[in-house]
Amino acid sequence: MILTLFIVFFACLMIGVPIGFGMGFATVVALVSHGSFPMEVIPHKMANAVNSFPLVALPLFILAGALAGETSIASRLVRFADTLLGHVRGGLGHVNVASSMFFGGISGSAVADTAAIGSLMIPAMEKQGYNRADAGAITICSSTIGVLIPPSIPMVLYGVTVGASIGSLFLAGIVPGVLVGLLLMAAVFVMSKKKGWPQRAERAPAGELWEAFKQAILPLMLPVFLLGSIVSGLTTATEAGVIGVVYALFLGGVIYRDHTLKALFRITVDAAVNTAIPVFVLATTSVAAWIIAIEQFPAALVEFFAMMDFGNILLLLIINIFLMLVGMVMDLVPALILFAPILLPVAMEAGMDPLQFGVMMVVNLGVGLVTPPVGNCLYLGAVVARVSLTSLIRASFPFLLVNIFVLLLVTYVSPVSTFLPSLFYN
Repeated sequence: MILTLFIVFFACLMIGVPIGFGMGFATVVALVSHGSFPMEVIPHKMANAVNSFPLVALPLFILAGALAGETSIASRLVRFADTLLGHVRGGLGHVNVASSMFFGGISGSAVADTAAIGSLMIPAMEKQGYNRADAGAITICSSTIGVLIPPSIPMVLYGVTVGASIGSLFLAGIVPGVLVGLLLMAAVFVMSKKKGWPQRAERAPAGELWEAFKQAILPLMLPVFLLGSIVSGLTTATEAGVIGVVYALFLGGVIYRDHTLKALFRITVDAAVNTAIPVFVLATTSVAAWIIAIEQFPAALVEFFAMMDFGNILLLLIINIFLMLVGMVMDLVPALILFAPILLPVAMEAGMDPLQFGVMMVVNLGVGLVTPPVGNCLYLGAVVARVSLTSLIRASFPFLLVNIFVLLLVTYVSPVSTFLPSLFYN
């Protein structure tokens, strides 16, 4: 039954069937071919999968990010980053990365980061003498920080899928996200010497820095409020999502006056659509996960790897290579939902903490967002930068090495992802 499931699913994937429908069709074929289960089990399992209080956090965080993204928040964050780092060699490259770190803590989405920061930074970088492909490469590779720094939408889905604490996962993503940002800045600094990228003539005066900080302080407080309320135990992740929506609405509608009623209606509809897609994928994939569970495939996989005796280091490397290949042909969300329940028992058998494995999956599949043939950020980055995919892929390679290095750190050095959660959760 499992073999039928995967054959039909990947066949649908290859001919371009949307993932949610492809997975749903594959489960129907698998159950019909087995003949022992009634079809009523499919809607029952789908309804149970989405009937989850923690899952309510997903549309709330998506809506909060959409509300924030449709304001002047991104431009305020870019200005603040520019006053901080514009004078360093490769100045606007550093500003691009820092802006992604700040904005990622608001949007929780790599695609939103690419669109918002890329549209602001790439033209400015071109005016200062950057090649558009280089500017686009920095943008898309730094956008992957958005799926690590809380509130991360993939972390919410992973937590719901495997039953892990969303608050712990948010904390687990902070250090890897900051590491990606700092190491990307180091790569920008090295590349700037090689390619002669310019920098701001002089450090921004204290008055300008203070003014930029005042403009950015309210947006910067959004992730602080969200994470602080969850970690302190004052709210659940779902309740924090409500705070995020209200705060983003207050900033955009009252403080900055960027929202109109017409814009709010469009933003809400778009957020609903962007919520429906991953939720539908979660619903159909839950049926596949049930089939995989009753066939005891995860246990068989653990037994197989134990029999092969690869050793923990090699086993985790094999899992990473597999996920990286999956990320090239599947989007992050469905890949995360489908393979997390299958591979988590194997990773735990190799001594990996569930939080560590969740971060590893997000970092790994985040690389798939900027690699062909499916990478959403890659295609969006090519459109925003107005360059060919080939030139953007070539320019991205040195920066992708940073993501892969952090992936290896997360995989083999557990405190990178588990230290912060251990301080707040026992």
